[in-house]
Amino acid sequence: MKKIAEMNRAEFRELLHILVNEELFKSRERLAAALAKNSPREALEGAFFHFHGDTEDLGFWFEEYEDDALHGLDASTPLAKKLKRQREHILANRKTTREQRIFRRMGIYLESDAMPEKKIVALPPAEFRELLHILVNEELFKSRERLAALLEQNASTEQLDAAFREFFVAYELLELAMEDYYYDPDEGLEMRPEFAEEFDQRIADYEAGRVKSIPMEEVFKKLGIE
Repeated sequence: MKKIAEMNRAEFRELLHILVNEELFKSRERLAAALAKNSPREALEGAFFHFHGDTEDLGFWFEEYEDDALHGLDASTPLAKKLKRQREHILANRKTTREQRIFRRMGIYLESDAMPEKKIVALPPAEFRELLHILVNEELFKSRERLAALLEQNASTEQLDAAFREFFVAYELLELAMEDYYYDPDEGLEMRPEFAEEFDQRIADYEAGRVKSIPMEEVFKKLGIE
């Protein structure tokens, strides 16, 4: 499987164009606008529903990328020092494994994954709004603007690589900010017994190694990236 570091310039740029145009960045603007208008909780919850789902979708793109965004980066540069501090913070505070995070993106908690104590739908109004303000102002959204601007400027592969590393770590910071909160977008909806049984079977198959996540190269193939 071809890793991001092994892509040619065209492949890498195509991937970055996809990432900076993910739905998350539109849903973030809608959520930020709702907060700015002091919208009622029901409207905020509706906007957060999309924001949360789009955050999970973006995370699937990073599953095949190396865990260490500092790999191959000159440790003496300001960027490397910044990312090192951020990565140390993430690793020191992260409570989940990569496998657990993959399943969380699908709305599933493994037996080894401790359920977060804070339930987003149960947060008091002020605390709920405070959390949303924190999320829409995460570094990821500033990083996305820098990366999008570089793509527009037809920047060098080296510049794009550096911006992508920032973008990748910024996503991890957003994910970390949400890690201690439980949110089930389907809460309150009835699941038919046959679907519940299928979910249980899929978890068992994954844990037994009978199924695997979709390789990134298959995703690229579907998108027409050679």
